Amino acid sequence: MAKFLHFLLLYIVVTMLLYSSQAQNSQQDYLDAHNAARAQVGVGPMTWDDNVATFAQNYANQRIGDCNLIHSSNRPYGENLAKGSGDFTGRAAVDLWVAEKGNYDPSSNSCIGGECLHYTQVVWRNSAQNSQQDYLDAHNAARAQVGVGPMTWDDNVATYAQNYAKQRIGDCNLIHSSNGPYGENLAKGSGDFTGRAAVDLWVAEKGNYDPSSNSCIGGECLHYTQVVWRNSVRLGCARVQCNDGWWFVSCNYDPPGNIVGQHPY
Repeated sequence: MAKFLHFLLLYIVVTMLLYSSQAQNSQQDYLDAHNAARAQVGVGPMTWDDNVATFAQNYANQRIGDCNLIHSSNRPYGENLAKGSGDFTGRAAVDLWVAEKGNYDPSSNSCIGGECLHYTQVVWRNSAQNSQQDYLDAHNAARAQVGVGPMTWDDNVATYAQNYAKQRIGDCNLIHSSNGPYGENLAKGSGDFTGRAAVDLWVAEKGNYDPSSNSCIGGECLHYTQVVWRNSVRLGCARVQCNDGWWFVSCNYDPPGNIVGQHPY
């Protein structure tokens, strides 16, 4: 079961054969099918993420030639695959995964009598804590506490974060990118470590920041000050699984914060 503990952010790759029913292949259809299963076990709803969907679409395009259920490599997301002939819809794919529910035993946290990891990915609670909105909500909640306006998501900044995060897959070391145009916060964690958890780590440094002296007292605070830096208004983040099984999270900020001699707010 250890392998699915690392699959925290869901995306769907469904290869269609022949034709499909458009009424059951929309973003809302995928969401409704997932969220109905999640609601049955008291797990909150997922939201759609265009970046995750683009990754799914790009990989699905690569499988057109053979339609084999082979997982993508070095993926930053969790992944469920399915295929079918005739009128095989996206909704039908999700229903296949959810049908594994009976094979999952919560008491032992294991599959009994058959496959269940597609189902557990569908209902995985923290798969709802790695979206663009989750990163934004965590940042903007901290900013609101000190009267700083909200950030918005920027795809260019997010691409930078993703490209650098991929470079750290081999070692997962918290080494900052060099000569970058953005501010940057890094974090890593094992097991069930989400993007939201990374932001929470940075915000937890708040108690170490002394506004009167504009300095850190008693510990690190520069991750926090970057989160709440007033002039940093555009955000982009990425999360990848390293070769050692840990998760590496990078968030970048435009314009960069932590300017010497300036206050965050």
